[in-house]
Amino acid sequence: MLGAAALLLAWGFLGKKKPPEQRTQSKPREGTARKPAKPGSDGSPKQPARPSVGGGEQKPDADTQKQLATTQKQPGARAIVWEVPQANQDDDDITVLRAIPVFDNPADISIESLPIAAPSTDDEPDEERVSRVELSYEEGADAEEVTAASARILLYAGGDSDQGRVRARNEDSMLMMPERSLFAIADGMGGHRGGEVASSIAIDTLRDAFDRSAFEARVDAEGNVPRRARELAAAVQQTNECVRSMALADRELAGMGTTLVAGRFSPNKQRLYVGHVGDSRCYRLRQGKLRQLTTDHTMASLGMQGPHAKDLYQAVGVNQGLTIDLIVDKPQEEDIYLFCSDGLSKMMQDDEIRDVLVQHEDLESALYTLIEESNDRGGKDNISVIIVKVLSRTSKKALETLTREVVSN
Repeated sequence: MLGAAALLLAWGFLGKKKPPEQRTQSKPREGTARKPAKPGSDGSPKQPARPSVGGGEQKPDADTQKQLATTQKQPGARAIVWEVPQANQDDDDITVLRAIPVFDNPADISIESLPIAAPSTDDEPDEERVSRVELSYEEGADAEEVTAASARILLYAGGDSDQGRVRARNEDSMLMMPERSLFAIADGMGGHRGGEVASSIAIDTLRDAFDRSAFEARVDAEGNVPRRARELAAAVQQTNECVRSMALADRELAGMGTTLVAGRFSPNKQRLYVGHVGDSRCYRLRQGKLRQLTTDHTMASLGMQGPHAKDLYQAVGVNQGLTIDLIVDKPQEEDIYLFCSDGLSKMMQDDEIRDVLVQHEDLESALYTLIEESNDRGGKDNISVIIVKVLSRTSKKALETLTREVVSN
């Protein structure tokens, strides 16, 4: 087994009472049970956020406009895709896209790749440099509740990362901060050493932000966003700025980027805040049903079919501004949350992941079964998995854990 040894952590939190949080407009994923948040505090109707790619207010530069004009004169539905250049592209599975025009029937679009130089930050309007938040709530998570003086839930977690059977190196990075109830996985890309560097910078920046409680980056959202969710979004934007700055400073790292999925639990509030960019995922297993809480930022999610459907339309570090998905959930006793890179989701179907989590009550057993199954099926990419189980304070596992903590102290 490659990768770090499994880390199993359990903890309870006791803390001072914190102020209740507020809600904002949401943009639920199709087919979900998420509830939209209320309009802004001024009572005005909510206007949709400007899309992060194509159409609307985003405009290509002059040269690209000329290319588009030429293309649109040709018969049939065609779209021009601008690829972010990479110093040495050796990742056949992922192409990060900078922009794409929006058409009425995206499934019928044919794709023509047009590599161009990555823009400098000096050429980007100020509004393009600010990340925007798309907030959504899972069922029951939007209710106002007072933050308790002590933890309502306990968390039991484990995680590991494996190189897989095909990749020459592991470009995934992961973060487990039990003292902050924070877990994250980043899947880097960029050829040569760029992917490994990008994911490492993202995780280090995220850790530093929570270590120092320094959430300095600017993010835009209409309406009110819960404080913990906004802090997580600011930390994600800080990772974006750090990765991008390094890519612009080092020619060998040009075009590098990374996915990022991060989960911040609030045991006293009994909430989970998930920040997400790219196609790394967060799942929830509840009462035997597995649900993907995140939506992959791929062209397929925009309705495209064909060979480019799995391409990402955004990633951390590629552009100055992002659209950061924020999902708020209310964890229940015995819920299991799984964070993973696409090295797992490409090798195993959702129902197969569910079966492993249901059949293996032992967290460590479930963790390594998922990694081993992915490798047995080809291990085409790096595989990173974090599993977090929600316990009640009166459960046997929780009591055993608290007893060990008292003895050790």
